[in-house]
Amino acid sequence: MITSKQSAYTHHPESRERSVPFGGNSMQHGTAVFEGIRCYAGPEGPRLFRLDDHLVRLLGSAELIGISNLPDLNWLRQQVRAAAARAGAPGCYVRPVLYAPDPVLGLDLRMLRYRFGAEVWPAGLVAQQDGAALTVSPWRRPPAECFPVGAKATGAYVMSAVARTHAARAGFDDAIQLDTHTGRVVEATVSNVFLVKDGRLLTPWLQDGPLAGITRDTVLTLAGDLGIKAVEGPVEVADLREADEMFLTGTAMELTPVRSLDDRPCDPAGPVFRALHQRFRDVVTGRAQARPGWLTAPQAGAGSTSDWLEEF
Repeated sequence: MITSKQSAYTHHPESRERSVPFGGNSMQHGTAVFEGIRCYAGPEGPRLFRLDDHLVRLLGSAELIGISNLPDLNWLRQQVRAAAARAGAPGCYVRPVLYAPDPVLGLDLRMLRYRFGAEVWPAGLVAQQDGAALTVSPWRRPPAECFPVGAKATGAYVMSAVARTHAARAGFDDAIQLDTHTGRVVEATVSNVFLVKDGRLLTPWLQDGPLAGITRDTVLTLAGDLGIKAVEGPVEVADLREADEMFLTGTAMELTPVRSLDDRPCDPAGPVFRALHQRFRDVVTGRAQARPGWLTAPQAGAGSTSDWLEEF
């Protein structure tokens, strides 16, 4: 076992040489876990949105798939804050990853050396505000008996890639995936789903296997602030087809309205979506009061790219 680690920072994806070997275990088997974190420009400077919530989930994902001897939350926080500061842009997208770089073909994760890295895109991603065209995917989501659905593991996203590619070939932007057992709505390929019917906001409950999205949780919280009745519960495809509004949520796409589901049009600029979207933008950019711990400043020099001597 190698006893040193690196916290590897890269900035724009095309500007830095990669150091992950082709034969690395995570490259070969998808045995990495990751997060996506936004850093927004605001009146008091750039701020990372819900940094600790993302990092707690990163550590939770690692534990769920069997990675042991993990770094602590404070160390990870320092690394991501430093990575965001190094981006040199007021807004960016940070992708922290715990991955196994060594060319080991075994599948016992206890035997692998893990490394932390953070990829940073200096420019913020742009949500599709004209509305996404969705279809119901023929590819269903595996149930919790097959894989821990709360883990953001790289290998698991092949399932999302298959569903998204199938939808794109048919002319759609994304696909709704259903639960294998119940046939109920789980989520889209990389985002949570919300619908509005008679002024009430509804999203699939966690019992049906969607990822407990941090943007999803933010929307539920902000709905309460705005006096919008929000419910987590079972969602059928028929509920989507009867919805007055529908939108997707995720860190990269933020709040993205839906303009159609298969052949049924949907209002991409409904009043509930517009109210939540405006409130979300005000909170993440610091124009409105955020919850304690939701906005964290980057910190230059907080982390180091040198080797660190903690085995995990």
